[in-house]
Amino acid sequence: MKKTILTLCAIFISSTAHAQATDVSQELRVFKGNNGKEIKAVLIDKNDTSATLLLENKRRAVVPLASLSADDQDYIKKWNKEKALFLQKCLGLSVRQLLELRGYESFPMTLEGNSIIITAKLNGKDARFVVDTGAGSSLLHTKMVENCGLELGPMTEEVHGVAGSVPACWVDVNTLSMGESLFKDRKILATDMDKDKPEGSKDQSTAGLFGADLLKQLDTVISYKENRIFFRPDKSDRVLVDGDAAKSEDAGVEGEVKDQDEVLNFRIFKMRDGKSFRANVVSKTSTVLTVKLANGKTQQVPIYNLSDDDQKYADAWTEAGDIFLRHCGALKIEEVLTLRKYNSFQYERRGNHIFVDGTLNDKDVTWMIDTGADSSLLDLKQATNRGCEVGPMKHKVYGIGGSAPAGESVMKKITLGKVELTNRRTLATDMTGRAGRDLDYVGLFGADFMRELDAVITYREDRIFLYQR
Repeated sequence: MKKTILTLCAIFISSTAHAQATDVSQELRVFKGNNGKEIKAVLIDKNDTSATLLLENKRRAVVPLASLSADDQDYIKKWNKEKALFLQKCLGLSVRQLLELRGYESFPMTLEGNSIIITAKLNGKDARFVVDTGAGSSLLHTKMVENCGLELGPMTEEVHGVAGSVPACWVDVNTLSMGESLFKDRKILATDMDKDKPEGSKDQSTAGLFGADLLKQLDTVISYKENRIFFRPDKSDRVLVDGDAAKSEDAGVEGEVKDQDEVLNFRIFKMRDGKSFRANVVSKTSTVLTVKLANGKTQQVPIYNLSDDDQKYADAWTEAGDIFLRHCGALKIEEVLTLRKYNSFQYERRGNHIFVDGTLNDKDVTWMIDTGADSSLLDLKQATNRGCEVGPMKHKVYGIGGSAPAGESVMKKITLGKVELTNRRTLATDMTGRAGRDLDYVGLFGADFMRELDAVITYREDRIFLYQR
């Protein structure tokens, strides 16, 4: 056995002292030399001419690439150190932790039925909004506008939904905010969102739709599994209102303002007095956080001065999170989630709407992604063309513009990439509306499917991720 090991190690040009203790069992790979000999090791670093391997005995060896097989050379060329570190050290972090470490601000979202509800401030007053990726533009409910001290303009406009059209008017909105994200002096359309709804289903508490125009601007990420929504405040109007102060608020220390994407590498902390700052944790005691601010300065912050959520974060701060920041900060959300075995899809933008390709009953189709649709919905003609039987039109679907007749349909098979759903019942209706022409998509991929598949939607990377158990 000793003779074999020495022969295998002859392909290495040098060997160092014992490597630091690392759990590498899941990453062991059989490397093969040009002489046909094999050895188990973990790739831990590389350059243009050599690779550094961690052997089973915890020793390191530097190997010339030219001495390895073609397959191993190709593997090393494609290998990404940040991904490897993530797999070894950071896989236990939640999506929320990963995004907050990147400077996103997160909020809980409530699911009512399958609708995503968030609480914002409209003109300084608490207001509930439905998060609706299918709404190209945000929309206000006329019945709630005056409650927030806003005025309705003349009903000279129209908005269009799955059930038809309805009169609308412009409203001058002084402020719409959620946490650190602020929209200032916006014109937003308002309409009666309860048109034709049965009396018991009218909504007297929702202020409107938080649509794709705002979601896109904030580089929003929506995570159904964690029931949270994530925004980038530096993308909102706050920067226009507050100037550089919005980019680099800190705990009282002045310094250099960072580039927007560089600021993403610092977490937003909130104080009990309402102030906020961007920083990374360096160390902690039971009562004090030592943080590095976005301006490069180090400061100590009493934990009891932080908001309740940030006190919980401080208590839960781990070395894994620190490793992620130091070594894995350049990973995209796509890379983070595909490492977690999510299916990843690049979506197509059409205006503010987002579309993904898939199949229905083994025929190619395109779906509109619509978090505002409690249930997925088929266009009547598209459904019949794809082999879906549609029952009597004795049901109704409700949306902006009122109600429309619908029939029950069974989708025998739906696929998006490797995700497959079978024998699903949904409604089908004429979705052509005012267009008067056939749709070039089959219908709405709604919140029912996205909730089932733990969907994650990211506007920054134009992707949707689905996880099928």
